Amino acid sequence: MIYWIEFFVLVLIIFFTGKNLVKYGDILAEKLNIGRNIIGLIFIASITSLPELITGISATVYVQSPDLVAGEIFGSCMANLFLLAILDAFVRDQPLTTKVHYGFTLSSAFGIVLITFAGASLILDDIIPSIGWVSVASFVIIFIYVIALKLTTDYERRLIATAAKEVAEELKYEKIQLKEVILKYSINSIFIIFAATFLPDVGYKITETFGLTQTFFGSLFIAITTSLPELAVSIAAVKLDLVQIAVANLLGSNIFNIFILPITDIFYTKGSIFADMGSINLLPATFSVLMTGVVIIGLIYKAEKKFFRLAYESIALILIYMIGIYIIFISH
Repeated sequence: MIYWIEFFVLVLIIFFTGKNLVKYGDILAEKLNIGRNIIGLIFIASITSLPELITGISATVYVQSPDLVAGEIFGSCMANLFLLAILDAFVRDQPLTTKVHYGFTLSSAFGIVLITFAGASLILDDIIPSIGWVSVASFVIIFIYVIALKLTTDYERRLIATAAKEVAEELKYEKIQLKEVILKYSINSIFIIFAATFLPDVGYKITETFGLTQTFFGSLFIAITTSLPELAVSIAAVKLDLVQIAVANLLGSNIFNIFILPITDIFYTKGSIFADMGSINLLPATFSVLMTGVVIIGLIYKAEKKFFRLAYESIALILIYMIGIYIIFISH
């Protein structure tokens, strides 16, 4: 029971500090005159993925559990897409996908490319060479990630420059001093790093105590926990009618999540981290790709009606997520 208490205390810390981190990150971005849609896709997405990054490094260095890393990262991709469906319930008048432009299919497509390549690297690690102990696959993922940032940023700037200006005019933090923002941003960063660092160790102890697989625990509990900042900022964005930022945040976070894999590979000095990941991790990776495909269908089709406050693609995302978690649970 003490492990669960520790776990939920860390959950609360991550949730509230993650929400504050996004808030002050948004203020910093406004001070630097960065467009809000670009912020959601790259800047805020990277900030809200900080727990995934820290827990991934901690699970690698402190716990040395590649399966916990893979379960957390792929599971977090599933969780973010599940949260996308939950956000749909907060948009009352029409489906969430009707309020965003087709350009988000680009970031979704890059999500599929990165997740698929990471899954393939897990299977083919025996034939993929390494540089030192780091797999060449990690360098390829970094390259794809950089290309994804470049193309999505260029696309956003080209197509929604006017919309970005309109949003920028709605939120002003003129009275807040830059030094104050930096200080509060730093304090919240320290708290979230502290909580995220100890989260994998608590998760590992729970898996050992209750006989759960590390992949299942990482895919469900830790993935949901580290996705709480994404949930917090996305709900806030939807309530402010900034749906573009909410969607960009979640889809951008999935791209950043896969970028975490090569970082953990660098810290995992026993060899390629892909080589020590069990094949069960292909399950959350596969379901992440499947759910992203559903999102792309929704973005292109743009259904006009909802079924009990949820669009049909949102219902599909929830069902696929629940089925995926159940299959991962019974597959240990």
